[in-house]
Amino acid sequence: MKRILSIILAAFAIISCDPAGKDTLSFNEENIENTRWKGVWKRTEGAMVKEQADVTLKFIGSGTGTFSQKRSSTTSKQNYDMKYEISGKTITFDCPVIDGTWEVSGYTENTMTLTLLPGKNGLMILVKE
Repeated sequence: MKRILSIILAAFAIISCDPAGKDTLSFNEENIENTRWKGVWKRTEGAMVKEQADVTLKFIGSGTGTFSQKRSSTTSKQNYDMKYEISGKTITFDCPVIDGTWEVSGYTENTMTLTLLPGKNGLMILVKE
């Protein structure tokens, strides 16, 4: 009887766990502070990609960080200081290239997708380093 009860409790514990939930976090400043993200930035017009760059964003904390880009048409890398402010599911950047308000359209512990508002003509797909 004890063995059956143990099996039932173990099965219940396994069913109660949400393995997909371990990567899902609330998007907020605390969760991205002191993190570094690499990925791709795209500027679009309709369905056409007009510009594209490999980017790195480093969120240092207290609304400051760094941004670097290497456009696909060049071999040089450009580095910028950035300021950011988070409000709900948006990040507003004060930084060349990515200046403006971006919607966090996807976020897990290791991935983040940002869409430029209001025209949605910018997209960043990022992976946490």
